[in-house]
Amino acid sequence: MQLRTVALVGALGLASGWALGGRMQPSQAGDGAQGRSTGPRPLGTAPAKDVAPLTEQLRLRLEQKPRAPRPDRNPFTFGGRRTTSAMTRNVAPSPAAVEAPPESPPEPPRPGAEFRLAGMASTQGADGPMWTAMIHDGRSLLYVQRGDSLPGGFADIDIQETFVTLRDTAGGERTLSLR
Repeated sequence: MQLRTVALVGALGLASGWALGGRMQPSQAGDGAQGRSTGPRPLGTAPAKDVAPLTEQLRLRLEQKPRAPRPDRNPFTFGGRRTTSAMTRNVAPSPAAVEAPPESPPEPPRPGAEFRLAGMASTQGADGPMWTAMIHDGRSLLYVQRGDSLPGGFADIDIQETFVTLRDTAGGERTLSLR
C-alpha cells in the first residue's frame, strides 16, 4: 500500500471514532446514577428539574384555551354588514301604501324581449363596412348579419353602427340599441 492510502485510512478511522465517541453514553457500572452523568456540568446549565408538574400545567392550559368566535357573516360574500338597529327597526307603512288598490297583473313579455344588443363589429367590404351584430338571447351570444334569422321567428332587416332593427313574423319591428 502506498503511504498516502495508509494516512487517509488512519485519518478516517480517527474522525469516525471521535464522532461516535461523542454520541455514545458511558457504560453504567451499577453505581446507582440511573442514566445521570456523574461528571461536571457545563457552565450555564442548571440541574434537571422534575418536568411532570410543568407538563400537567401545560395540558390544563390547553384544555382551557378559549374557543374561536363564530363569524356572523359569510366571508365569501361582499357587501356591507347590516346593523342590528336596521334589522330590528319596525317602520309603520304609510297610509297611502296600505290603501292603494292592487295593481293589475304585469303584462306578459313581448316576443323578442329577451334579445339584447351586446356589441357591434365591422369588416370592410366592396360596398363599404359590413356590420355584424352580437345579440345576447339570454342563453348564448348570436352573431347576426343583415338578412339572418333569429330564434322565435325574428329576421334582421337593418344593421347600423349603433342599432339593429328586427322584424317578427307578424310584421312588428323592434329596435335594439347599444347601451
